[in-house]
Amino acid sequence: MSVTKKELLKMLDDAIALEDRSIPVYMRHLKTAMFWSGLPAAQREQVRIQLGILQKESQRHSALLGELRLKVEKEDRDVF
Repeated sequence: MSVTKKELLKMLDDAIALEDRSIPVYMRHLKTAMFWSGLPAAQREQVRIQLGILQKESQRHSALLGELRLKVEKEDRDVF
């Protein structure tokens, strides 16, 4: 399957937007859920650490998508 440059840029824009919007929302909800979870403090701390890793990985993923978008934008070809 091939896509045009315009279509690919749109897909990348959508992926970046989803990445940038979804993780902060999930983080807020999960932090609230953790507060009410009744889990022991040690387990809550482990979850907090894992959520921090997820957040950093999401930021890294968003940056990689942004770099890919720039490469596609600079390409002369119109079909990928």
